[in-house]
Formats: sequence, structure tokens, C-alpha cells
Amino acid sequence: ALGQAQTCLDEANASDAPSQIDIEAFVRTEACDGNTSNDGVRLRMSLPLGYPTIHSASVTVVHTPKFVTRSNQDTLSSTLQATANDLIGSEAMMSIISECRNIVSDWECNSSDDIDAITSEADDDDVTSLPHNPACISRRWIWVHHITNNDRRKQIVIEANEGHLGGYLKAGYPGVVVIEGDAVACDDFVVWIKGNKSRPGGFGRNWGHHVRGEVTAEQRQLPEA
Repeated sequence: ALGQAQTCLDEANASDAPSQIDIEAFVRTEACDGNTSNDGVRLRMSLPLGYPTIHSASVTVVHTPKFVTRSNQDTLSSTLQATANDLIGSEAMMSIISECRNIVSDWECNSSDDIDAITSEADDDDVTSLPHNPACISRRWIWVHHITNNDRRKQIVIEANEGHLGGYLKAGYPGVVVIEGDAVACDDFVVWIKGNKSRPGGFGRNWGHHVRGEVTAEQRQLPEA
């Protein structure tokens, strides 16, 4: 009788469980001058039963600062949802919030209301301006918010191989990509990983890939693939 009562109680608790949990988060963004006076971004993250093991969070952008256009708000929503989908199997909410802050802060910092305009700047942003010297070896450290997708890892290796670059790849949180080789080839790799319309497959500027270090050397020291 006690076992039957416990079974009934378990069934009742299961039937009372919500199908999803809705969480709203306010994300304060920051411009280049450190000013945080804008009204920020408000996100709604819906966590269905099975999150995060078998289902991803559903992300809705409820509110954005005035400088974000409706088109960019839609782009932000789709980008954050893609991030959530990539993170099935692990807790994603803090990564989604961080990604949101990076994207919107970047838009504000660049004083642009067009995501395409920002993405196209990847051709010049964070790329070395050193003159090309065939005898000069360049080495770059690229910080990545996260690298968890196996296809992304393969794409990075393939692109590095095509440029005859050596280096290392650290997956996880954060991700780190180190490349070494001809300076022009390194420039080309940086343009690719930050996103370029003419070369599909790059992560895109709004994935938060930034060159954090650069040196030149007379000979290679990192392994080639």
C-alpha cells in the first residue's frame, strides 16, 4: 500500500511539473569608452524539459537599446539561438548572455546599425599592418569565446592546412587558436575566422574572435599539421 501511494505521489508530481521554465535576464552592454548608460538588452530564455541534456534553450530578444535596428535584433536572436543549439549537453545560459554582451557592445563600439557593415570590417580589424617579408614568420594568438562543435574544429584545421600554417587549437571555454607561418597567410586566416562574405565558413565577427597577441620570428617553432 505504501509503494502504491508513493507511485501515485510520483505520478502527481510529474503531472504538476511545468513543461518549461522561463528566465528573463537583463544584459548591460558596454561601449569602447566604458560607458554603460544605454538601456541594455533583455533576454527571455525558455528551458524545456530535458534541458540541457537533450534540448537547447529557446532564446528570445525582448528588448534592445535604441541603436539596434529591428533587422539587427532579428540577427541577434538567430545568433544567440545558434549558440544555444551548439551547446546542447552543457549549461548554456551564461554563454548566451556573454555572447549577447559581446555582440551588442561591438555594435555600439563601432557606431554602426548594420551587422553587415560590422562584419565586413573584419578584413581590416585585428589584422597585422606589418609589411610582408617572405623571410618573416608571424605568430598569432586568437581568443575565442568557445569552441565546442566538432565541425568547427575540423574547419579550423583545414583552413590552417590550406595556408601551410602550424599552431595549436584549444577547444572548450574559452577556445584559443594559435597560428604560425607566413604573415600574409596569417592575415588571411584571421580574416576567415572572423567572418567574410566572400569566404563562407568563418565564425563571424559576432562570435567574438579577437587577436590577443602577435609576434614575428625568423624561424618556425610550432608544429605543422
